[in-house]
Amino acid sequence: MASAEHHEGGPWPAALAVGVPLAAWLASTSAHDYWLDSGELVAQATDFGISHPPGHPLFGIVTTLLGWLLPVGPLAYRVALASAFFTAGAALCVFRAARATFDQAGAPSRAASVLAIGSTWLACGSYAWWMQAVRPEVYALQAFLVMLAIERLVRLEASWPTSDARPLYHASFALGLALANHHFLGLLLLPAGAATLARVVAARGRRPFLVGAGLVLSGLFLYLYLPLRAGRAFLTLGEPDTAARVWWVVSAQAFQKNQGAGVPDPLGDRTLDVLVQLGEGLHVVTLALAIAGAYVLIRRPAGRRVGVLWSLVLVIFVMARAWLGFVRHNPDALGYLMPAFAAAAILAGAFVATLASFFSPRGAFALAVLTLGLALVPPATLGRTASLAGFRDTDLFDDPIRRELPSRAILIAHDPSTIFRYWGGEATERIRPDVTLVPVPFLTYPGLVERLATEAPELRALLGDYLLEGRFGLAALQTVAGERPVIVELDLRVPRDVYETLAPHELQFRVLAAGATETDVREGEATQLARWTELERLLGEPRDPETRRRVLWHSYQHALFAAEAGERDAARTHLSRGLAIAPNETALRDLLRALGEGEGPLDTSAFRVDAAE
Repeated sequence: MASAEHHEGGPWPAALAVGVPLAAWLASTSAHDYWLDSGELVAQATDFGISHPPGHPLFGIVTTLLGWLLPVGPLAYRVALASAFFTAGAALCVFRAARATFDQAGAPSRAASVLAIGSTWLACGSYAWWMQAVRPEVYALQAFLVMLAIERLVRLEASWPTSDARPLYHASFALGLALANHHFLGLLLLPAGAATLARVVAARGRRPFLVGAGLVLSGLFLYLYLPLRAGRAFLTLGEPDTAARVWWVVSAQAFQKNQGAGVPDPLGDRTLDVLVQLGEGLHVVTLALAIAGAYVLIRRPAGRRVGVLWSLVLVIFVMARAWLGFVRHNPDALGYLMPAFAAAAILAGAFVATLASFFSPRGAFALAVLTLGLALVPPATLGRTASLAGFRDTDLFDDPIRRELPSRAILIAHDPSTIFRYWGGEATERIRPDVTLVPVPFLTYPGLVERLATEAPELRALLGDYLLEGRFGLAALQTVAGERPVIVELDLRVPRDVYETLAPHELQFRVLAAGATETDVREGEATQLARWTELERLLGEPRDPETRRRVLWHSYQHALFAAEAGERDAARTHLSRGLAIAPNETALRDLLRALGEGEGPLDTSAFRVDAAE
């Protein structure tokens, strides 16, 4: 390690490369967890829980321990801090790998160090990296393990021929841990590192392969965590208490249809989507330089092996995300691309490093400093978007969707983000043990319906309807509503005949056992609009993209209901809220025109988008 630091110009370049982005991440982290599955992952971190497939056992172990050991702020903040430091570890690996790569490109030492700082800042300042560093998520830990493995392989290739197989062993152990955190992203390292492994085996025989395989398997033993914690933690999705259920969780069968031919868009379009995100996060000039950098590295004998390795990382991670389908504007999808962002930034730097090799040391240093300044442009433009400093949007929504629910309520939730928010909030606050959550998208998970039916026997007929028909029956809903308050999160999957028994309640809708009258709906709409007005006042102009999408979706759903119920003024108000966020949203504009100046119920069939959108 000491010799490596000396070769890299001492500890200061690495400290600068990592310290600046880490400071930015720490300054832009919120005390409240984020949307999407952040709430679920906070719930997992309370007591060694099990999140959605593949269960993320390493994340559950590490974050639970860190949650106990870090005496700073609420649990969501502590898990977000862990993300920031994991991403900083990944940034250190990027710097070290970039430094070794630029040596192979022939850049003078000082210039190579400055260029390595620039490549690191460029990757770290992208929206993809920044968003993983400031919220509770598995991708920060995964990026650290994947980049550690890649850095070790780069070191091995850069020092070839060598008799030291330890970098391969380090990479193997990192791969084993990565497979125990997010196995799909870990498996992508195998084709990227196959050439390096083959080279070592050809030179040293089978022993390095066997030792490396053993180290990979040692990481996989962490999957024993799943049956050990099944049914014992607050959150144990998939209930992996049998071999079949363990396999169901680990193999992520719930998501296997969402890949390849199961994704609606053609593969070419999905690949273009990914490339556009790379271009927006790093700038299109960076992508052009990355292609040139791959070319000059592969053309240079000393850099050929490293150039092939980085090119494989870039292509494999881009194509893997395209194969799964790219969800536009989803930071989770960008989490898959963190190694691709790093590879593109380093390959772009390699092109500049090759140019620097033709300059004097002073001229090369000047070129590197100029490049470092240009590398700050994308982070400067994206930082405000990715920052969660002062973010409290999720906490504001928690009041009406969880804290203030009626006593003994049953909450039927359709949006995974709502469900994850509920789990995360309740895991840390434990203030609504009287409420029963029915998480509709997860009812097909093993053991979940059985557990709900045991905890709330009055739900058995309702759950049976859903399992048989794929929807909740009106009669069963009204029967349950006669025993306990039933709150429904409106969704396109809610049949319109159910509307007859719904009345607006806070930000959701309540099932009335005897059916909803016009007075029930009118009074509920007035209360709901007042609640929205108060929430808008507290939110201000929502800056976070996910919050804006959530407000837009609620506004659209509530406008559909109000239009169907004949409350056209309320529908117009809901639509105005949505159009303030997305002025060009076609479905909202068309529905607003159809409402016109008329009165009475409106058939909204023509204005409904597909639920998956």
